[in-house]
Amino acid sequence: MAICEMSSMSILGLKNERNDLLDVLSATGAAQIKKCENYEFVTPVAASDNVLSDVEARKSLAFLEFCYEELGDKKLPPVAKDGFGVGMTDFLSFGDRTAEVETAINKILSLSEEYASVKAEIAKIGETVGGYEEYSCLKEKFSYYAPTKSTITYLGTVSSDKSSAVKDALDGIDLVVSEIIGVSGSKSLLAVISLKKDAEEVSSLLSKFAFSKCPYTDDMSAKEKIAELDSAAEEKQKILKEILLAAAEMNSCSADIKTYIDYIGFLNEKTRAEEDSGETQETFLTEVYVPTEAIGAVESALKARSAAVYTEHKPIPRDEFAPTLMKNNKTVSDFEVVTNMYSAPAYGALDPNGVMAFFFSLFMGVIMGDAGYGLLMIIGGFLLAAKSRKGTSVYRMARVFAYGGFFAVAFGFLFDSFLGFALLRNIPAYAEFYAAYVDPIAAKCTLAGITVPSALMWCLGLGTFQIAVSLIMKAVQCFKRGQVVEGVFSGLVWSFALMSFILLVFFAIKGDKTVGGYLLYPTLALFGVGILTSGITEKGFGKVTKIFGSAYGLINYASDILSYARLYGLMLAGAQIASIFTNSIAVGMLFPKGVFGVIAGIVVIIAGNLFNLAMNLLGAFIHDSRLQYVEFFGRFYEGEGELFAPIGSQREFIYFK
Repeated sequence: MAICEMSSMSILGLKNERNDLLDVLSATGAAQIKKCENYEFVTPVAASDNVLSDVEARKSLAFLEFCYEELGDKKLPPVAKDGFGVGMTDFLSFGDRTAEVETAINKILSLSEEYASVKAEIAKIGETVGGYEEYSCLKEKFSYYAPTKSTITYLGTVSSDKSSAVKDALDGIDLVVSEIIGVSGSKSLLAVISLKKDAEEVSSLLSKFAFSKCPYTDDMSAKEKIAELDSAAEEKQKILKEILLAAAEMNSCSADIKTYIDYIGFLNEKTRAEEDSGETQETFLTEVYVPTEAIGAVESALKARSAAVYTEHKPIPRDEFAPTLMKNNKTVSDFEVVTNMYSAPAYGALDPNGVMAFFFSLFMGVIMGDAGYGLLMIIGGFLLAAKSRKGTSVYRMARVFAYGGFFAVAFGFLFDSFLGFALLRNIPAYAEFYAAYVDPIAAKCTLAGITVPSALMWCLGLGTFQIAVSLIMKAVQCFKRGQVVEGVFSGLVWSFALMSFILLVFFAIKGDKTVGGYLLYPTLALFGVGILTSGITEKGFGKVTKIFGSAYGLINYASDILSYARLYGLMLAGAQIASIFTNSIAVGMLFPKGVFGVIAGIVVIIAGNLFNLAMNLLGAFIHDSRLQYVEFFGRFYEGEGELFAPIGSQREFIYFK
């Protein structure tokens, strides 16, 4: 549970070896490029525009994934999943294969363009079919209505509500024949034959009724034309299927394409590293952040690659800027994702993750409070982590919930809750203990004449203890910086005062006036010392004003402690909902109704508890995080840090074997 000391390393080498040396730095996984600003160079470094784009590669991947889903044939090889391993040597030499991969990308993009073109043709056919469908009631060929030497024919549509009126008007013209052939939707199909000498009068009349002339002159009927178009569309659909299959056969290239994207990202990192370095005609100078403990390994790797490289390094003081690299065991490191969602710790600050991990899991266990839920959290969390890429936020968060599941199992046994079932209360000794101290509703305690649930007091006690621990963390941070006086009076004194207060309340509730009497005086004395010395590090009149502010600050302590009542509220709500689904509905109402009632009851138990588990997990994470960020971090935590990001570490799809 620590933040690694960082050193600043300067690397001087030959320009023609820079690319290889950057590869070496990437292979160490321990060097973050920093901007080289404190030197003057004979040859100023110009910013490079040589930044490669991975847009086309991503488009090809998206098309491969689309094709696989569109075909729905799980026998086909799927697109490579993210998080596959690639050897470091293979990755660094991937440039030798880029031409091959780019050929595959271009072929996939060509298939994508062909697919889009055929799809557009099918859409166009569909629009054409829609036009002919207006004339589907016409049995004759369209060419049947062609004009003759002395007559002219009008074929088209009018609104159905105007069809009678237009026909009556046409019948009023001598030697004009009209017929309503049929109705299609809101339109009627109208055919009109007139002498050519009457064409102008007929056309004028038809235009008044918004007559839409038929644009088709095919030597076939509408149905025949629609059948022909449908046949063409079917042929186009076959071509689409062939394109999809051809693309799906290239799914085997997807791993190379994803590696290519990460490799392009790495090349761009190196380009930016060159921009941040300085150079002369023949040499370059790069500065990097390196964990002090990795200095030897980085220097050895560089000198193994080139005999013409010179390095120099010096540790970075904790009061200066450096990127943050936390050094924790595997379990605690998973909780870094929770801290980083708030803010990464500053380089010179204290790493809170070891202590925070315990309290986060503890409070999640209290909120869930069910052994069945805890078991599901453990199984589901570790299964999700196993299917996720190591080190990702999803991987770490899944494991965080799994760790909380162990505490949920423990509190489930304490609260006698197993998916809402009560299994332990038939044991007389446990039943007596449960009724007296655990039952979240019936178990009561009295303090200063006020009766409150015992479970609520336990939650407030846990919260007070966490606040006391946060003050110890503050003291430790002050001691590391040599601020001994502030660490003692702003941290330890207040922490001991809160712990003494916890014991005082405990014995007061228990009714032990003797021990309570002994604890009252040191508790008051510690709070008094804390208030009177609150301005000990201030100057001038601030020493006095700080005292009044500290006395008023006791109200803040009270409100912060009461914030932990949310643990009790969420635990009680989850327990009651689980009991309603399991005991009230399933066991109480459905099970007595026979076989079908038992089946329905089991369904209610499973569905209801899954819903309750999902809602509880959401509430547990949000409120648990809030307690860590506000009540715990608020007294000592220094964030706004920048996480250590070594060159070559920003990989989206692969990890190094």
